[in-house]
Amino acid sequence: MDSIVSKLHLSDLWLKTMLTILVFIGIGLFVQWIIFLVLKVINKKRPTVLKIQILNLLKTPSKFLIPLLFIYGSIGLLDLTEFWKKAIEILIILSFTWNLIAFLQALEVVVKTKFEIEGNHKAKERKVLTQLRFLKSLAFIIIITLAIASILWNIPSVRKVGTTILTSAGVIGIIVGVAAQKSIANLITGFQIAFTQPIKIDDEVEIEGEFGVVEDITLTYVIIKIWDWRRLVLPLSYFNDKPFVNWTFNSKDIIGAVFLYVDYTFPVEELRKEFKTILSNHPKWDNNIAKLLVTKTDQKTMELRATFSAKDSSDIWDLRCDIREKLISFIQENYQDCLPSVRLNNDLRTKL
Repeated sequence: MDSIVSKLHLSDLWLKTMLTILVFIGIGLFVQWIIFLVLKVINKKRPTVLKIQILNLLKTPSKFLIPLLFIYGSIGLLDLTEFWKKAIEILIILSFTWNLIAFLQALEVVVKTKFEIEGNHKAKERKVLTQLRFLKSLAFIIIITLAIASILWNIPSVRKVGTTILTSAGVIGIIVGVAAQKSIANLITGFQIAFTQPIKIDDEVEIEGEFGVVEDITLTYVIIKIWDWRRLVLPLSYFNDKPFVNWTFNSKDIIGAVFLYVDYTFPVEELRKEFKTILSNHPKWDNNIAKLLVTKTDQKTMELRATFSAKDSSDIWDLRCDIREKLISFIQENYQDCLPSVRLNNDLRTKL
């Protein structure tokens, strides 16, 4: 009889505990719904990027954090074992970490939006975005590391193991230091790149014979999006050890050139007029630089260099191809006799 009463009492206690937990989960979800409803109303009256991102990114993780906080606050009313108390604390740590990471992502979007100008970024803005990307990655690692450390520290048995491990930390530190030399070097290089800025997000670079755009900079490597949409992945240490060409270090404006080789009898001024006419009608010329000069001569030909400017390397590439094609067509149609030719002197002609 006593065992039956004991079982009924235990069953009632378990049911009471579950009902209490469910009630506090419901209260937490209701409070979360009210908070986001108020935020949504405020955002409709005065919309901002931060409010929109909070509504989008924190809505789901907050559904876990707020009810867990209510449950934790009611632990005194619940007859829970130490195991379940620790489990709730671990869940709160995980949920808080999730919310913090989501909030950092929201802040990143806000900063990016402030620096966004017509789909392009100026040099100073790209510097900030590069630093932001690196610091965000570093912050994620720190937050996750602290979360794991908090969880382990919250478990007494693991804490004792940790104390034992710390006694041999000197030896372990040396082993880890030797094994992680490259990783540490990459991390230090990442700080250098983020703040000295040899490359930035959206920089146009020429590396390993490939031309592309810096798509992403992580804590360990850089991703270059090549013109044909392939990705060149390089370790951060590469940019300390090897030279590369940064076409947009200070600005995206760039000068292109086309070289032509013609006979000495060619009327340069006529080609100069045609060159300016072609540029003036071309949508990708930025109305800045336009010059056609004789830059070199040898015993057979004159070298002509046409230089012009555009807003970025993509436009300069298209402009260079168009200018080259149209100038060659102009020479072929109007001055075919002035194409490069080999002359024979009179003595040689006589012998022939």
